[in-house]
Amino acid sequence: MRKSLVKVAAKRPAARNVRQAISLAVAIPACFILTGINSASADGVQGFNGYLNLGAAYVPDYEGSSDYKPAPVVAGRLAYGDYYLEARGPDLRANVMPADLLPFGLEFGPAAAYRFGRNDVENDRVDNMRNIDGSVAVGGFVKLYTKALLQDQDQLSFQVETLSGVGKKGTGTTVSFGPSYSFWPWESIRFGVRATATYASEKYNETYFGVDAADASRSGFKSYSAGAGIKDIGLSADVTYVWTEHWSITGSAGVTELLGDAADSPIVKKAGNATQGIFAAGVVYRF
Repeated sequence: MRKSLVKVAAKRPAARNVRQAISLAVAIPACFILTGINSASADGVQGFNGYLNLGAAYVPDYEGSSDYKPAPVVAGRLAYGDYYLEARGPDLRANVMPADLLPFGLEFGPAAAYRFGRNDVENDRVDNMRNIDGSVAVGGFVKLYTKALLQDQDQLSFQVETLSGVGKKGTGTTVSFGPSYSFWPWESIRFGVRATATYASEKYNETYFGVDAADASRSGFKSYSAGAGIKDIGLSADVTYVWTEHWSITGSAGVTELLGDAADSPIVKKAGNATQGIFAAGVVYRF
């Protein structure tokens, strides 16, 4: 049962609430925020250009939770010609591939992310489990795309991103992949849709969905061991209204369904929900 606001406020100091809200931003898949924004970027722009996206979202308390919390949305890109550095909350990627070398579009480069841990969650049984520390993951991405299929400025793409935890606190490997399509149904409105799937290693699933003997004693859950496999599939849609040359308004909604050992975890099955919804809205400034 959800705690009252009074109890929640009493349980967590104000500074801890701020940290918790910031950490929730990691739960927002980048495709829920950026599909339309990236596709609406100008093609062939020379020199420095980019955008800054600020907004808010409503996201699960933790991966697999049935409780939801508000979270900030912070994203941006700084580009020089075809090359760019993009920040998507705690995720970073850089494209090092020049355009027009191949008959189709290709982007690839390094990627990194900070994976926030799990602590101070709303559900009492999950909160009684040991804290999961934050960790750094590094890897890379590849994106293939083609344009002008049904209209001059539409785009169909397929991308893959792999991230592996590093150091003693590393939390395993994930591989996310899927197609996306965006187009202009009207002159000032860009619409995008994307499907995704994520493979997670045994270490990742065991970290976030496993229950060892000590956690079973603390929480009352049965011990549970999670193996590797497809962790989730998702579908999202977003719309961007281009207000002026520099300003846009964007909104997105998506659903992710946990699968396999992730969905069967008592953290999800007994205390949460395998169906995860995400809603976000923000303002974009282009330069």
